[in-house]
Amino acid sequence: MQPVWRCVCALFQATMIRFARQARRALFVTIATAAGIAVGGTALAAPLGQAILDQQSRNEAINSIPFDQLTEQTQAKLWPVVSQPSIYRQLPVTVVESDPDMHVFLVRYPEVIVNMWQLMGVTKVQMQRTGDYTFKASDGAGTVCDVQLVYGDQSTHVYYAEGSYEGPLLRNLIRGSCVMVLNSDYSRTEDQQIFVTNRLDMFVQLDSVGAEIIAKTLHPLVGKSADHNFTESTRFLSQVSVAAENRAEGIQQLAGRLTNVEEPIRDRFAKIATEVNHRAALRNAGRDIVSERMQVTPIVTVPVVTTGPLTQNASQLFETAPTRKPLSLRR
Repeated sequence: MQPVWRCVCALFQATMIRFARQARRALFVTIATAAGIAVGGTALAAPLGQAILDQQSRNEAINSIPFDQLTEQTQAKLWPVVSQPSIYRQLPVTVVESDPDMHVFLVRYPEVIVNMWQLMGVTKVQMQRTGDYTFKASDGAGTVCDVQLVYGDQSTHVYYAEGSYEGPLLRNLIRGSCVMVLNSDYSRTEDQQIFVTNRLDMFVQLDSVGAEIIAKTLHPLVGKSADHNFTESTRFLSQVSVAAENRAEGIQQLAGRLTNVEEPIRDRFAKIATEVNHRAALRNAGRDIVSERMQVTPIVTVPVVTTGPLTQNASQLFETAPTRKPLSLRR
């Protein structure tokens, strides 16, 4: 996702868009309330497959969390959620072209993507960074959450979120927690193109029996929308990376317009765009160039969903003024 990266906006936006207003609020109580603003958010493509909801995939997701590298306090927050979730869902595995450094940056700083969507006029999500690895998010319809990146390396990012919903649909304040695990594998083709395979697992725990009933009832419908929007979110991240390869100046200008992003993060975004452009130039010149922090597996082919044409009007965002036309989202 979407820091995640994407993945905390994709799941949130998926719940927000699928139904009419009251139905949306019910979904906020279930997924968005617990997950907060899922990394990633709105965005741009078709799902690559159906979510896997069996016990094996759930165990694999839990085993991928490096509990031995987390503090006891963090372990105590995560374990109750992943061991007894109200809902578990594995979203479709996606494969997209992206520079590794840009991919990791956008996963860790989702407010960059959200601010782009704000410039395009396609989201009401608000995000405010509160620390190096924490931020607050709200949907403007009663859902607020605190999100923390509790672990992150080149291949694994673990987000923990606590949120609440208070609105006309339910009489009482509903609280929930969510753990999201994003696993990313990197590979490259013979022509040095780098592809990222993303798998996002989501564990949601709600503090209300009534909310759990709503969640489990709506889960099949919500899940399909979440699948679609997560896939589109990763594609948007890919398009940002590809735009940096080809139009670094446009990305640098865009960085200066991200007024809802802290200045050091904007500067880092612009710097990474320059580095991405430089690596692309070296690659096009026949140089074997890979990010120093990435361990890749050289292979001839990978199952790739290409970025295709830029989402409608996204190219203008990277080059000139923001567009007001909507992205391709499921409603």
